[in-house]
Amino acid sequence: MKALLKRLQHKARESCEWRGHTMSRWMSLGWLGNVAAGRQVRIAHCKICKREVVVDTHPAPNGIDIGGEAVALGCGDKSGEIRGIA
Repeated sequence: MKALLKRLQHKARESCEWRGHTMSRWMSLGWLGNVAAGRQVRIAHCKICKREVVVDTHPAPNGIDIGGEAVALGCGDKSGEIRGIA
């Protein structure tokens, strides 16, 4: 189970950094996760634009395992310039 969580976190961070984000450390969303059933949910935020990424080891049938604005959008700094997009 930990291997799946680590793999998802690595893929999510890689995607965020490709889009120019500088991500924080992962935090547990324990109120969403059911550890007894093996579900782990983690979140991280971009230190610059505050967009987030969420990983879920057991998403709902209509859910996804990696999601959030940080994996979908480039990082916009205070000047409004988009980082990480050439």
